[in-house]
Amino acid sequence: MNRFDTMLEAAEFAATLCAGWSFAYSDDRYRKKSLLGLAEIHDQENPADEDSFYVVSPAGAIGFSEDGETIDWLFLPLNCNEDLPLNFEPVPAKNFCRECGKPVSPGANFCGACGMKL
Repeated sequence: MNRFDTMLEAAEFAATLCAGWSFAYSDDRYRKKSLLGLAEIHDQENPADEDSFYVVSPAGAIGFSEDGETIDWLFLPLNCNEDLPLNFEPVPAKNFCRECGKPVSPGANFCGACGMKL
């Protein structure tokens, strides 16, 4: 699970993993463009405090942790029944390409998947 300081950063990464989401507490549905726009406005109007952060699951679900432990899942990938944890457990850091989101080797200068300079 990846951790992000802003909702926009989380949404940008989640957009590399899936193409659509539903809001966890309603029937609202979002595509990449609408989710990124919503995330940008949300970050401007409601910035997370220093103990809070966003997480993105391997399938692209976006959650928010206000206390650094429990996760409130906000956006769920369409057509996916991923088991989402209720608590955040840090995992060893992995490096990911900022262009395609694929994992990159430690110390690499270029992404092995898309060729983007790191």
